[in-house]
Amino acid sequence: MNRAFQEPPSASADGSLDLREFLRKVARLRWLILGVVVLVASLAATYSYSRPKVFSATATVLARPILVQSTDTDPLDNLSMPTEARLVGSNGVATIARTLIGSTEAIPDLLKRVSVSTPENTQILEISFTDSGAQSARRGAQAFAEGYLEFKATQALSTMAENSATIREQIDQVDQDIQALDGEIEALLPGSPERTSAESGRDSLQATRLGLMNQLAAANTSTSDPGEVVERAERPSSPISPKHQVDLALGILLGLALGITLASVREQLQDRIEDSAGLRGSLKAPVLGLIPESPMLRGDLPRLVTIDEPRSPAAEAYRTLRTNLLAACKSAKVRTILVTSSRQGEGKTTTAVNLAVALAQVGRSVVLISADLRYPRVHSLLGIGNEQGLGQVLLGALALNNAILDTSVPNLRVLPSGPASGDEPAELLQSDRMFEVIRGCRQADFVIIDGPPIEPVADSLVLADLVDAVLLVADAQEGTRGGVARSRHQLEQVGGTILGGVLTRVHESRTPNAYGAYENRNGLLHRSKFDDADRELDSLRQEATQATRSEETSTRV
Repeated sequence: MNRAFQEPPSASADGSLDLREFLRKVARLRWLILGVVVLVASLAATYSYSRPKVFSATATVLARPILVQSTDTDPLDNLSMPTEARLVGSNGVATIARTLIGSTEAIPDLLKRVSVSTPENTQILEISFTDSGAQSARRGAQAFAEGYLEFKATQALSTMAENSATIREQIDQVDQDIQALDGEIEALLPGSPERTSAESGRDSLQATRLGLMNQLAAANTSTSDPGEVVERAERPSSPISPKHQVDLALGILLGLALGITLASVREQLQDRIEDSAGLRGSLKAPVLGLIPESPMLRGDLPRLVTIDEPRSPAAEAYRTLRTNLLAACKSAKVRTILVTSSRQGEGKTTTAVNLAVALAQVGRSVVLISADLRYPRVHSLLGIGNEQGLGQVLLGALALNNAILDTSVPNLRVLPSGPASGDEPAELLQSDRMFEVIRGCRQADFVIIDGPPIEPVADSLVLADLVDAVLLVADAQEGTRGGVARSRHQLEQVGGTILGGVLTRVHESRTPNAYGAYENRNGLLHRSKFDDADRELDSLRQEATQATRSEETSTRV
């Protein structure tokens, strides 16, 4: 009790509270998220099962360089695997493969279903072919593998034939030149310079002819093996597409992401308060209490849970409100508090009466003023008469001391509203007598004033300037952020000081720290909790007694 009240921050440095808040939002909107997940997953499943099946088969080919000379030391240097892969996808190979398959499909369409991969540092070509049928995929892959080898073999033989023909033509031309020189040499005189020159030219042509003969022999002995199929294409046992499990998993993940996004957008767009973060953001002040939803607090005549059901979660929530209020009032030196709300039916009177009772239960002297002259209910909750009260005091027909009534709760006195008069309530509350009433009640530790709602009438705005602070009550299920923000603005306009907020009818999922009714708890652990609570109450009573003695001592001095 020596520290001023500070509302717990909405997020810690490590973000753990943010994560818990996120999980709570997910839990609250779980049905919306689940619905989106089911919808998107269903669409994904429908799309997946409506797609045609696609099978893929692969044939493995060992590529070899063609036209290799016997004198080549490393013939693989002449092999370019990227070039071989491009060759598999050429129109020439596709034409041969189409014939082997027995298809009439256009070459470009056929090539779209072929893919080639080359494992690094190998002379392997992995030729894959896709088709709607498993057997067709196998035939396609095998046809392209065989078509590639046939194309290379045909090209090799054609190249060898062309090279041989070219060399033979060159040899024939050299033979003709030699024969012509032989005729010229016979016509020249032996030993003449001309004959010597002609014989030298003939020798040169014969050397050329010998070289061409060697080239022809090498061309005829070149290797023309294009390679071989090392693994024939097998019939695939299952399609590669669609993958129903993957599609369904992606649909669930997409639906989860979309559901959470929609839930977050819904949280942002809706105007309902629902949790302490919403009230705090609109009120710009700390939330001092979260009162759980309870049938005991609803209806035309709610029950005083702090008296009738002291071990209920609602009663515990009012005790928590009391503790937070005492800390906040001590730091701000607040003694007179106006309890109001934006609209009617948000629980302001129930909160005011239960808070007054809770304060009185820890030894604080409290005067509860029923200032709702239009729709008073304080006297009904406390079971006291309302034959005369605040209205008569403000009219000057009754003295304040005669209007204040004792109650069955020690330390709690009540100033009922009294019967309605013909005067305008706002004018009565704005009179000097109302200021005198509040000042006359300040002999108590706390003066709790139950005021009318702010939006329908101006009564509470008049009272806000006469009290130390305002406690605004909001309904978590029907209250709106806009209403709270408007009320805050109106209170600030008249100079009112907002001490904090109280959120009523809070759903259990939004009060994670609640631990249920006391009467449902058994065992040593829970009895120790009761003992701790009793010790806290004794401490508060002792502090209240010491504060009272200190004030009496100061008065005597």
